[in-house]
Parts: sequence; structure tokens; C-alpha cells
Amino acid sequence: MKSNRGFTLIEVIITITLIAIAAALFVAYIGTAFTKSPVSSGMVAKQYALIQEMEIITSKYRQEIENGTLDLNNFLANPVNVNPFVDAANTGFRQLTGDGGYVTGQVLMVTLRDGDQSVMSIFSQ
Repeated sequence: MKSNRGFTLIEVIITITLIAIAAALFVAYIGTAFTKSPVSSGMVAKQYALIQEMEIITSKYRQEIENGTLDLNNFLANPVNVNPFVDAANTGFRQLTGDGGYVTGQVLMVTLRDGDQSVMSIFSQ
């Protein structure tokens, strides 16, 4: 009787070829996740920084409400406009209108922007 002690050359070549194809698919599918991951972490860091800045502005707003010294014009000038992330084109006073088109009040809309990330809050008197 003859005993089999290994693989034939054809079996080895087919196995190596299948492993190479699987590795190429793995690199093509998973490789982009590794190369683009710094972009995602950078976007998260920008969004976190904007949220922190908006929290600072909101805490100053709450302090002024508690002290009874809230004036939206002064609030816009001091803690809002001095912030380096303020998007001046989208920050300012807006009129709120009701269903019938009547004016119900004026609010201060604050938008912070860092590149393609933005955070918006609305403050009222």
C-alpha cells in the first residue's frame, strides 16, 4: 500500500491562489476603513469642540437669566461675537411667526461652524 504524506503541487497552488484572492478582497473592503478613519475622528473632534463652545455660551446665557441681567443685544456682542467659531452670516436676530403670519417674538439664533461641522442654538429674551 501506498501512503499519502502530503499535498500535491496542484493542491498547494490552488490553496495559495484562493488565499491571495481572499487577501485582496479583504484589503479592498477593509483597507478603506483604515485609511479614512482619521477623517472620521477629525470630524468628531471638530463637532465636540463646537458643542463645548456652545455649552459655554449657553451657560453664560443661563447665568444672565438667573441674575436678571439678560439683554440679547449685549449677549450677542459679548459672549457670542467674540467666539472664534461664530458663523456671522447665520448668527443674528430672527423673527418668529405664527401660523397666521403674525410675529410672535424675536429670538437670537447662534450658529457655530468649523469647516463642514456646525452647531446651532436659539436664545430668547
